Amino acid sequence: MSIAPSTLRLSAFIAILALILTGGCVEKERTPLPCMERAVFGEASQSDYILPYPVGNSYRLMQGYCYPEGGHRNQLAYDFETPVGTPVVASRSGEVMQVRGDLPDDGRQPQSGQHNHIMIRHEDGTVAFYAHLKQHSILVKVGDRVSQGQPIAASGNSGNTQGMPHLHFGVYQGWPAREGFDVAVNFRNAEGTLDKRNGLRPGGYFKALPY
Repeated sequence: MSIAPSTLRLSAFIAILALILTGGCVEKERTPLPCMERAVFGEASQSDYILPYPVGNSYRLMQGYCYPEGGHRNQLAYDFETPVGTPVVASRSGEVMQVRGDLPDDGRQPQSGQHNHIMIRHEDGTVAFYAHLKQHSILVKVGDRVSQGQPIAASGNSGNTQGMPHLHFGVYQGWPAREGFDVAVNFRNAEGTLDKRNGLRPGGYFKALPY
């Protein structure tokens, strides 16, 4: 069966248009940059984020971004040493995309990613991740709109915390969240020592100031 010339011309036109729209090639799966190359922080005073705990509270930063050992090797994330039951607030306004709150606070979940958590998408598409939350403490549900500073849960000891209760906080580039595609953030209301990149320095205490 022969194909009409008009059909061939249409197919060629569609193929050329597709090449133009894609820049002449098919987009390949992106590979994330090394963690320290992604660690580009802006001025803290201009940050869209506040510390994820109430004004007046101060906690030690147990582990910072791109930590050479453990789970932070490829993460622009922070671990704050918060006692079980510490209020957790929204670092930025947005929509709740995912929650889990049924796991016990025993710090012994062997599988990576098995912890109570909340994920909130912001107006620019970025997604904040709050993890190791206290069992049954989550105050929001999927689809809720939350405001910056709004209480959303309590910090806990769920997941693999190695027996050290803490709040894990990080921000991803988009939804769904993907390992290695995260965002370097600091906090405009944080009183504490920053490093030369303007990230939070591990081992220091960071107090949440009014904002």
